[in-house]
Amino acid sequence: TAARAAEGVANQPAISGFQKFFIAGGWLVWFVLLPMSLLTVSLIIQYFLEIRRSKLLPPAVEKESQQLLEESQFQKAMDFLRNEGSMLSRALFVGLAESKNGRAAMENGMAEMMEQETTHLLRKIEWLNILGNVAPMVGLFGTVWGMIDAFNQIVVKGGQPEPADLAGGISVALVTTWWGLIIAIPALAAYGSLRNRIDSLVAEIAVFAENLLRNIHPNP
Repeated sequence: TAARAAEGVANQPAISGFQKFFIAGGWLVWFVLLPMSLLTVSLIIQYFLEIRRSKLLPPAVEKESQQLLEESQFQKAMDFLRNEGSMLSRALFVGLAESKNGRAAMENGMAEMMEQETTHLLRKIEWLNILGNVAPMVGLFGTVWGMIDAFNQIVVKGGQPEPADLAGGISVALVTTWWGLIIAIPALAAYGSLRNRIDSLVAEIAVFAENLLRNIHPNP
């Protein structure tokens, strides 16, 4: 008997990874968790490409703005900064635009602009935080759904179900939990990394802009 059972197991077709991690999860994987995972990957790639030093604090802008301001070419500097578009250029432009109102106005203008820029970036990456927190809840929903299905099979089979009768519900429970974690872990890791990157770059931009404008006194 044991030999026949072992032979029957050996003759069963192997289950592919696609069946284990996609088919077994049911509709919740196909219509909710899989789209969430694709959205998470696309947002992570997009944000890491957008939020980097070369975009927010371009070396070319540092060099050009410093040269123009040291040569007291304030109008050329403002024209250059107005059309450039990075966070550094916007900070310097606001500071120069407020120069006629005094040093305090320059610093306040830059501080307000930097706060707005930082808030905008943090709100943008908040989507990763949302996905990272919602995905495990969706996975937990699938876990509960799968266990309910498994217990229903026990009732249908009169309390004596075959293992195969329970496999479907248990597969849904485990696979959806797995997908929830697969989405949440990189989403939250990327969110934390991007927050740190934003804080670091914003602080660096603020220090550079303040140091550059500290000893500049353009004519009103």
